Amino acid sequence: MGGRLARVFRTFNVESRARREISKEKPRPAPRHPTSRLDELLDNPRIKEEIYRKDDRLLSLLKDVYVQSRDSSVRVKDGGGEHLPHKQEEKRLTKLGHLGDADVKKVSKGKISIVEALMLLNNHKLNPQIWTAEKIAVEYSLELKDVNSLLEFFIPFTVQEFPKETKKAIKST
Repeated sequence: MGGRLARVFRTFNVESRARREISKEKPRPAPRHPTSRLDELLDNPRIKEEIYRKDDRLLSLLKDVYVQSRDSSVRVKDGGGEHLPHKQEEKRLTKLGHLGDADVKKVSKGKISIVEALMLLNNHKLNPQIWTAEKIAVEYSLELKDVNSLLEFFIPFTVQEFPKETKKAIKST
């Protein structure tokens, strides 16, 4: 019922309202900003002269300015030699996994890659008598206390598959 009433008011005297709106005087657009006429201004010889004129007072002030930079990250070459890093870290080759080009090839001593961590955890889990904490520390250039912490607190994932239960396997009570 409400829809019909709304439609009646919406369509009431539509033509006369439309004519009245169309016959209204259109609003004038706002005046343009002077910078929008930049091309016209550049053609003016007086303005060109103002642009290219040198101001002696500003030039004299500019000559008094002195900038001194003290950026510590800029290094000066002495004798044309190559720059070496401040601290030369010892690196060791990693035991590569199955990722090929994506594997990390060199690691700092005292650190291991993720592939190596999983490998050493799995080796220790399978053969704890062979892969002791001391052997792992020597093999991967790690500290013994770090290896002990790693073996104590990190456990590699194991996958266990459980047989699927079928209707035949359900025991009746």
